[in-house]
Amino acid sequence: MLDTILAALLGVDSLDERFIAHRHMSSRLALGVAVTLMAGWASYDLMMNDRIHTDLLIILAATAVVKVLAMAWFRLTR
Repeated sequence: MLDTILAALLGVDSLDERFIAHRHMSSRLALGVAVTLMAGWASYDLMMNDRIHTDLLIILAATAVVKVLAMAWFRLTR
């Protein structure tokens, strides 16, 4: 459904697999950068301020759990 809306906004009749593959790669890159920055920030805060913010750890754990569950789901359903 979102592909249809995006195609309408871009003015194309349908989205080809190259566009979808590029979108997938950019999403994976963004996820990797976000997780790396959050882990770095949590490590920095632990070393400099000697405390752990639980909200950062919860977000990192939720991201990891969702990623692993999605990988397992796609592996089992394909």
